[in-house]
Amino acid sequence: MITQQDPRFRNLERKIGLFTLVALFGVLLIVLLVGIQKDFFSAKYKLAFTVDRGTGFTKGMPVKLSGFRVGRITDMTLNEQAMVDITIEVARKYSKWIRTDSTIKLVKEGLVGDNIVEISVGSLDKEELKAGDSVTYLKTKGLDELADEIAEKVKPVLIEVRDIIGYINDPNGDLKKTIHNLELLTRNLESTRSKADNLLVSSTRNIETIGQQTTNLLELTSRKIDSLDVAKLNTTLEKMPPLLDKTDAAMANVIALSAETRKFAEQSFPLIPGVLSRTEELLFSTDRLVNSLNNSWLLGGGSDRADQRSLKAGDSHD
Repeated sequence: MITQQDPRFRNLERKIGLFTLVALFGVLLIVLLVGIQKDFFSAKYKLAFTVDRGTGFTKGMPVKLSGFRVGRITDMTLNEQAMVDITIEVARKYSKWIRTDSTIKLVKEGLVGDNIVEISVGSLDKEELKAGDSVTYLKTKGLDELADEIAEKVKPVLIEVRDIIGYINDPNGDLKKTIHNLELLTRNLESTRSKADNLLVSSTRNIETIGQQTTNLLELTSRKIDSLDVAKLNTTLEKMPPLLDKTDAAMANVIALSAETRKFAEQSFPLIPGVLSRTEELLFSTDRLVNSLNNSWLLGGGSDRADQRSLKAGDSHD
């Protein structure tokens, strides 16, 4: 029989046994810590709720109260009404917040987080739920339902956007015509600006010419004023008041003469008809006298000739 002489293999069985015990102790410690963390060793009780569809629910899904994990889903079964009965297991120490008016709903943690079952805090004046009691389930809309609802709301907007895009792209539409007119206007702005620049240059030249002429005129006027004989001007100005007084007197006389003439005319107009009547009678008498003389034998005139020369009544009015 060969005896083992290597000292490294002495007490090997004892070392393996000790290592195994340490490993088992570590595993048990880890299991204990995990169990304590997951509440595996705390008292629990079960509650139930029913949903019309089991979509989104899975076994082991956490149940949270005010964002804190208090339990998990332990069972899911399909009942006779083709609805899903779900059983949850909740730690007994949280039962004081789960009352008869508490509700359960399926929610998503964050925007892209996992689905969880959330149970609401009940009123403290209500009774606590006992093991096996049912909790009211509040149905929440799933992603597909939300997508359909959003699609229904967005559809009219998309239709309007399509109509607006079609209106914008219409070559015979008002917008295209307006853009075309703006383009033509932009093209004509350059020539208009050139004409305006020329007009401004011409106006500037005219203004400079007018300014120069005005300056010359002012200089000429200044020279004329400087060349005036101030003494003669003063003498003329001194003679003006007497001349104006004489002019006023002459105007007064003219006004008086005009008044006298008007008065004389007003007095003479009634006598004119009588004077004309007497003048006509005198002409008739003179006519008869001339006829008599013509017919007289002293003058030797004939009656025919006298008749030809006789005046007719009323000739004085012609």
